[in-house]
Amino acid sequence: MFCARSFFWPVLAVLALVVSAAPFFAQSTSYPIEGFICRIDSPTSFLVDESHFEITPQTAFGYIESDSTSVKSPLRDALRIGAYVQVAGKEPYPGSPVIATTVLVSDDRNVKPSGIGVITRVLAPAPDAVFEADGYLIRIQPSTKLSFDGGLVVLDDVSTNAWIRFSGKLGKDGVIEADKAHFMPAKPTAFKAVKHLEVPTVKIRPADAKDDSTTSAAKGTPPIASDGASLQQDEQLKIGPGNWQLIPADQPLQQRIHRIGIALVPAYQRDLADDDPSKIHFRFFAVDSKSRRPACLLDGAILIPTTVVERLKNDDQMAAVLADCVAYSLQRQAARQIELNRALWGMAAGQLAGAFVPGLGTVSALAGTVAAKRDDYFLFGERLRMALAVMHDAGFDPWQAPEAWRLLEPKKLPAHLATLAYPEISCFQFNVLNLQYARK
Repeated sequence: MFCARSFFWPVLAVLALVVSAAPFFAQSTSYPIEGFICRIDSPTSFLVDESHFEITPQTAFGYIESDSTSVKSPLRDALRIGAYVQVAGKEPYPGSPVIATTVLVSDDRNVKPSGIGVITRVLAPAPDAVFEADGYLIRIQPSTKLSFDGGLVVLDDVSTNAWIRFSGKLGKDGVIEADKAHFMPAKPTAFKAVKHLEVPTVKIRPADAKDDSTTSAAKGTPPIASDGASLQQDEQLKIGPGNWQLIPADQPLQQRIHRIGIALVPAYQRDLADDDPSKIHFRFFAVDSKSRRPACLLDGAILIPTTVVERLKNDDQMAAVLADCVAYSLQRQAARQIELNRALWGMAAGQLAGAFVPGLGTVSALAGTVAAKRDDYFLFGERLRMALAVMHDAGFDPWQAPEAWRLLEPKKLPAHLATLAYPEISCFQFNVLNLQYARK
């Protein structure tokens, strides 16, 4: 028998719960978000760190670290993918776009770049020399304060493979006008590599091998072929504790990877004598792997998974991934990278004996993981900037780099690529592209 009383009380209880919860659902939530704009859906809608924002005529704009904002600021029309912003706003109700009240944009033009890197190209001679280093073009001016070390005396002594420590201001043409520049000769990093960690064990075996029988590189057998045209289909390769990976006997594939990779190696590196301690013996190979990230070995071998090859659309995008590996290998010549890695691993400072950055003397371990992570981010950005320079110098389109990382980011691509946001690596490179490689 239906009982009205037994039905009424549960319904009343649910209604009471809904009424009491209504203020919670109606309450707006404030959002201070900082990060790169990784997707733009419309002229008034964009995505930052997975949060959707809408701008209105009442949204105020200004620069980060500036007290001045205005709803009529020209920055309203300057929003783009890769712009670094601080956004404040309110979410009217859960799941709705955040209505931006204030958008502060990073003023990258007024940032004073500085760094240290190997000179990869000399674009103009002294006295108004222009060098490429650290992913920048650096112009020497009459007012530049110059200093030299290690046998270099004047600007005419400086050429590729020397190192420069610099600071200056980024001009409208994307070239740094140096206020200080210190030059030093190439000085290969001296350190005792940690076995299985900094120098992973590389082994090979026949393609049909099923057990653990291997041929070790430590016994004098080359772990991989010398170039892409001479690979054998009876080789599998294993890096450290990883899985065995087949080097496909697909000659057109291997020749393509080799051709793009070698084109990206800076000319000064290709011209160094084989016994020069600064020489990196770059080799490029495709390996049968489902990974979406390449492997960069300490000896200059760069391995590109076939999954990467299949997902990228053209040679320019493939060049972006290979250029990242080339930049990483060039960057790794400095003991600063080794110092950072060992600090992150928690290794003692005494284990760094003999390591040095060119011209800077003996290095010491970083003080704490916070500093290590900050420097790691700095080196990561430096590498991404160098990769764009490597692409540009080799004649590839650097604007394809952000798209390459966007295509590689998800485990599975969505049906509609327009919904796919750009990862942080792409956003950072968009920022560099707009500053240094602006399309005309």
